[in-house]
Amino acid sequence: MTEHSTSDIIDGRNWNAEFYKDNNSDGLFLLELDNAKILVCPVAVGDFSEGSGIRVKQQAHYRIDGLSQDCRMKTVIPFGVEPEVRRNVLFADGEMRVLLDVAINSKAEFGRITLEPLVVEGDWKKVAVAPCPEPGMSFPEPEWQDISQDTIIYQDENPFLFCRLKDKAGHVIEIGNGDDLWRIGGASGLEGVTGQFSICVENGKIVISRIPYIFPPDYPCGNRSWRFKWYVCWAARERDHGGWEELKVDTAKLPDNIYAQDRDGKRCNGMICWYAAAWRKAFKKAVRSAASRKAKVFFHVGDPVFCGDPAHMERSRKAYMPHWDMMIRRELFLWARQQMKAAGGDFKAVYEAEKTINPE
Repeated sequence: MTEHSTSDIIDGRNWNAEFYKDNNSDGLFLLELDNAKILVCPVAVGDFSEGSGIRVKQQAHYRIDGLSQDCRMKTVIPFGVEPEVRRNVLFADGEMRVLLDVAINSKAEFGRITLEPLVVEGDWKKVAVAPCPEPGMSFPEPEWQDISQDTIIYQDENPFLFCRLKDKAGHVIEIGNGDDLWRIGGASGLEGVTGQFSICVENGKIVISRIPYIFPPDYPCGNRSWRFKWYVCWAARERDHGGWEELKVDTAKLPDNIYAQDRDGKRCNGMICWYAAAWRKAFKKAVRSAASRKAKVFFHVGDPVFCGDPAHMERSRKAYMPHWDMMIRRELFLWARQQMKAAGGDFKAVYEAEKTINPE
């Protein structure tokens, strides 16, 4: 990590991120890749922008093993009930994961909550946008379409799952919503509340707008914290296991609730949701066993799964909670690499199909 007077910079093998310390700039931070620049702009609560707030915390951290780095931010918007915006941005192995909390700590009424607008620069040629599937449905594989100047690529009240951008050299980045689909798409379950999501081309740049909650007049949106997750990934998936030992998880004695559940409560055989506690425990047990032998192991990975079981998200009192398990997979893969490398071994995830990144 390199620290400057006006920004914190953390970097990796083919990327760097500059986090601005002040709120006078147009963006919060800039992620630069080999083939792209992504400007992350401030959150807004009603008409009040995070950019007009007071940055009370910005701390960059990195692990000694070099496997992950993160920056934690907190801003207070000094108007009205003084909403707080808290953000943890983690970088690891060709990905960025963002955890965002918008805390409205007193009774309040705001017109909307706007997530970080994104401005993506690059020599873009094609785009593919995937909608959010229903729990139990297969992983979407959206079609590529050519990018035209000053056009609307996506516009809907419902959120997209992810957007892929391909440049003229064939490099692909993916920007998507996190596992908490019930949050990003939660407006449909609230009376009178809507959302607005768009992806468009403006002056040669891709602009992504996400407004998950547009409230009607006098709607009480305070006395709570609103959480959201989203991600960017840019590294091609590993396809070669290199002759390493295959890590296997024995599912024979695991309960049926490891499998995804659809809207009607039916289990989907063969579709393991990685948020299921029994599956996570079994996966970690297999990794620890391999670490004790200082082995080099790979794990075969299929497509992420879409599930509606609220118990997987530790919300058993709820009847239905749509989510997908992409983020927990990445979290567990990072944990596995940390465990294996610390023990003198190694771990890598080997993908069965090139679908989430660099298709074609």
